[in-house]
Amino acid sequence: MQRIERRIDVSEAAGLGEPVEMAVSIVLPDPADIPERPVAIFAVPGGGYSRAYYHLNFAGHEGYDEAAWHAARGTIHVAIDHVGVGESSIPDLSRVSFQTLAATHDSCVRQVAAMIERGDLAPGFPACPGLFRVGMGQSMGGGVTILAQGRFASFDAIAPCGVSAIHTALPQRSAEEFELGKRRFAEVSVGDASQSHLTTSHEGVDYVYPFHWEDVPADILEADMVGGYPIRRTAPAFGSLTIPHCAVQMMTPGCFAEDAARIAVPVLVAVGERDTCPDPRAEPSAYRASPDIGVFIVPRMAHMHNFASTRELLWRRLHGWSRMLAAAA
Repeated sequence: MQRIERRIDVSEAAGLGEPVEMAVSIVLPDPADIPERPVAIFAVPGGGYSRAYYHLNFAGHEGYDEAAWHAARGTIHVAIDHVGVGESSIPDLSRVSFQTLAATHDSCVRQVAAMIERGDLAPGFPACPGLFRVGMGQSMGGGVTILAQGRFASFDAIAPCGVSAIHTALPQRSAEEFELGKRRFAEVSVGDASQSHLTTSHEGVDYVYPFHWEDVPADILEADMVGGYPIRRTAPAFGSLTIPHCAVQMMTPGCFAEDAARIAVPVLVAVGERDTCPDPRAEPSAYRASPDIGVFIVPRMAHMHNFASTRELLWRRLHGWSRMLAAAA
């Protein structure tokens, strides 16, 4: 198993009139463990987080590194900072639109997939022709995955995790608080670059309850929240100080409707028991062109899936689902 860092030029796809690169971490498995039809998971993080969300490492705790878990089972794992996040280029965040996110993500995925198929990533690592590409993202990353697939058909299957194609909303401790939280976004319009998480009021919103189940270790919870959220004053190693302004638009009802309706590949809707998808069992209705739609609700898991004690249940489902599809394709 080896980890490779790359920066991928997506300037043309971004169309911002300036150089734009995306930071990528690729974990390669032992070639002997690669299945007959190679599988790569292209994973993107949620708002306020970076690609290191898929490489979590906490002192005194084991088993939080999702990328290593998949690679140990023969899957190539590609973690990507989308434009405006983490170590990728940070242009004027008000200029990063849904189209920017979709186009740059598609370009990055296609370039990395071509490297994998040609065997260009590392000496001794074989070419992997016929790569089965799985698009996976958590929260905002799930939204980016929906946008890329709906507009560019980037993947052979997608797993939008912790996001709703109908209406993404933060759970709260009471029904009244939940409705109040949803109303914060009532005046946000898709395409309005003047709105962002910086201009939206977060007063009275509980982020710990929707993000973390009660059994998350106190030191891990502290590491995530100590610098503030969603406006981070400081960012942990797995965090990002920047979030594209259009992320707030992902909290509006129907913002993904047209893109989700165009998706014609298998879809796995994966959410925690307490998550930002108010009615997971209604989600298949948004993917009208998909031939295969699954819904997986992980017990004792809140919105930040990889912090949950039950995280491996999700990883196992992603592994088994992607291998099944690749073998049948």
